[in-house]
Amino acid sequence: MYKVFQIKISNEVTDFVNSNDNGHSGGEAKYPEYAAHMAVMHKGAEGFKGEMFNHYSQVCEVAHFEDSNLEEVFKILNGYYFDDDTGLDQWFDALVSGFKMKTITRKDGEVVTYRDMHSLSVGDIVFDSVDDSYHIVDRWGFKDITSDVIAGVQEVA
Repeated sequence: MYKVFQIKISNEVTDFVNSNDNGHSGGEAKYPEYAAHMAVMHKGAEGFKGEMFNHYSQVCEVAHFEDSNLEEVFKILNGYYFDDDTGLDQWFDALVSGFKMKTITRKDGEVVTYRDMHSLSVGDIVFDSVDDSYHIVDRWGFKDITSDVIAGVQEVA
């Protein structure tokens, strides 16, 4: 099983970033999770520090399958196998589980339900249960950050 972790930014944080006089830097100064999000989003593995893992939440799981690897997980979570003609993504539907759904009402009254996660992006972390390793989506590919995660979690505990 692959477990996927993302930093979830609350409405409170987003509202603050969009309303304070210092924008992103003000948000980073006030909210450690926002500082972590910005660091990994812009710098990938280079911006990751082990203690940042405490700001991540598991958003889904992807089942192992024959010839599965991190690149295939990336493809599945980024709609590579989505069929425009049928509107279906059989790989996603068959292999991805554990995600939450979120329902919102737009200003025009339309009710929309969607997965409470984003596509796999720079700064997101994938745990591979087969080899017990953590990999961050880097600017190009993936980087093993297992030792950083383990050290960061132990440091906070």
